[in-house]
Amino acid sequence: MHRAKLLLLILPLFVFFSCTSQNQRIVVAEYGNYKIYLDDFEKAYERNSGGYEKVKTDSLSSYQKFLDLFLNYKMKLRDAEVRGYTKDSDMQKELRDYKMNIGSTLYLNDKLYEPNMHKLYERRKTEFRASHIFLLPDSTMSESKVKELGKELIKRIQNGEDFAALAKQYSKDTNSKNNGGDVYYFTAGLVNNIAIEDAVYGTELGKIYPELVFSGSGYHIIKITEKHPRRVSIAVEHILIAFADSTGQADTTKAFKTIQDIELQIKNGADFGEMARKYSQDKGSAMQRGSIGSIQRGRTVKEFDEAAFKLKKGEISPIVKTQFGFHLIRLADEFSYPTYEQEKEELKEIYDRMRYKTDYEQLAEKLKTELKYSLNGETFAKIMANSDTTRIAESYWKSNLQKVVGSQELFRMNNKSYPCDSLFAFMIKRNISLNMIINSLILDESLKIYSSDLLIKEKALTYDNENPEFAKLIDEYEKGIYLFKILEEEVWSKISIDSAKVYSFWEQNKQNYKWKDRVEFKEIYCQTDSLMNQCYSLAASGANYDTLFSKYNQRTGYDNTPGYHGLVDIDFNELAKQSNELKNLGDISKPFRFDNGWSIVKLVKRDSARIKTFDEAKAEASSQLQESESKRLEDEYLNKLKKVYKPKLYYENLSKAFKR
Repeated sequence: MHRAKLLLLILPLFVFFSCTSQNQRIVVAEYGNYKIYLDDFEKAYERNSGGYEKVKTDSLSSYQKFLDLFLNYKMKLRDAEVRGYTKDSDMQKELRDYKMNIGSTLYLNDKLYEPNMHKLYERRKTEFRASHIFLLPDSTMSESKVKELGKELIKRIQNGEDFAALAKQYSKDTNSKNNGGDVYYFTAGLVNNIAIEDAVYGTELGKIYPELVFSGSGYHIIKITEKHPRRVSIAVEHILIAFADSTGQADTTKAFKTIQDIELQIKNGADFGEMARKYSQDKGSAMQRGSIGSIQRGRTVKEFDEAAFKLKKGEISPIVKTQFGFHLIRLADEFSYPTYEQEKEELKEIYDRMRYKTDYEQLAEKLKTELKYSLNGETFAKIMANSDTTRIAESYWKSNLQKVVGSQELFRMNNKSYPCDSLFAFMIKRNISLNMIINSLILDESLKIYSSDLLIKEKALTYDNENPEFAKLIDEYEKGIYLFKILEEEVWSKISIDSAKVYSFWEQNKQNYKWKDRVEFKEIYCQTDSLMNQCYSLAASGANYDTLFSKYNQRTGYDNTPGYHGLVDIDFNELAKQSNELKNLGDISKPFRFDNGWSIVKLVKRDSARIKTFDEAKAEASSQLQESESKRLEDEYLNKLKKVYKPKLYYENLSKAFKR
């Protein structure tokens, strides 16, 4: 019984692998000693045609046409190998540079940007409200004493003492200490300090973070007071009654009575938007029926913000007092959390600003071990001993420092040696501490930047071994270099075109270069029919057309050529069609609708269908001659390859393609 179950599990795999290996053995083409197998053909066809679902029902003739092209492609690549392109130093340098530059970007994207931006995206789904006690070293308390106090306060809070009371007694944050240390709501990316953010996301609701958090300016004891799904953005309407009356005198009692009366009317069925339009003293939003558009947390004053974000869609708040007066707030709409793709640009900006530098440096440190990085301490010391007053500038190349240490090894990586000159060349090119006198701090920081850059690039050179998509990209780029070089040598460099050849080509192919029936006209355009009718009446009465154009035309871009559109095909657009219907040169059309407005046209010239002159057809003929010559030379080249490789095509085997 168990054996039967095992066979049922294995059988689909056996069928799959059997089909795969069978397709590997089916030959669809041969060239010289080389074969093209059905599975190679299928992969290439899929990649060029949009995937299996799109290609599985394609016709046999489509498969055959592609096989012809694929065979030519394979023969060209083999010829590139024969020509020694794979060992050509210039081409290999181009490939290496491409691999290094693209690979560095892709590696950093894979290892830093994507995982950390996704982490940030997930974090930003949650909103916290936190309180803190801020401890600051000063003349009365040293840093060590502050740390001792902080640890003591953490224990006292954990043992049950009131956080708010301790915040009022000890916190140096004058804005929050009397409010229990409350610093309001926030989510990831809003606090520009990763230590505080990580502490918040590492703390349970109602708890304090168990350690002091250093923010760069002082130490924090952090408590999480609220935690819930983040409301990203809400659309809000409000009615404002200011404290001051029409004379400018503050009268809060009167203002409160007014807002109460409005509140009562709304409760009795009055429309909120209409009441905002009639009574709100925020004139800008009153015109929009109270709408202030969408807001995010923390973008309005605290009292307004807190009241608005407590509402559900369609709810109206109790009366809210702010520094501006009394408000009634209505939540008109709420927007759902955006997708990762929608947020990607903002996530990248936040990550770059907050974490990228630290993460980048940590990644570079890991690569130092992997790539066997080692600093030559003796050379580093020698730089400092001989730097004197040497500045980081072009003058370095003539300095005594360069003579002493320039060619000496500063560090090694992957068994490659990097001399001091390479570091200074990098600093000068990147304008790092330019024109400053060398000191240990500058040298340390510059070396870190330079070595990190090299470590990432060195890793990029082998990243195709880890990333299949990158490997495919490099493979395609390498083949592209070779094919480009072949076309350059066999086709483009052999094309020689001059005026005489173009003229001869035009003579032989005149019938291919023709003008259709064309018209030349002038247009006057108005956005309203009333203005156009006024203009047309004057035109029909014999007024000068160009004068009318300068007075009435509302289309931009034709000021220097009064409405002139040049010779165009009679069916080019509605203007041309209307012009073609005019009987005589100089006739003016009646007004007609065009481009969300009104136009009249004046017929200037007719040009009947005819063969183009050489001058008129020269550019087109030259382009087609070049294309014709390119095809002829490429065909000649392919014929040479066919004589060498004597290709064979087995179209009948293509009937087995994509039969999975």
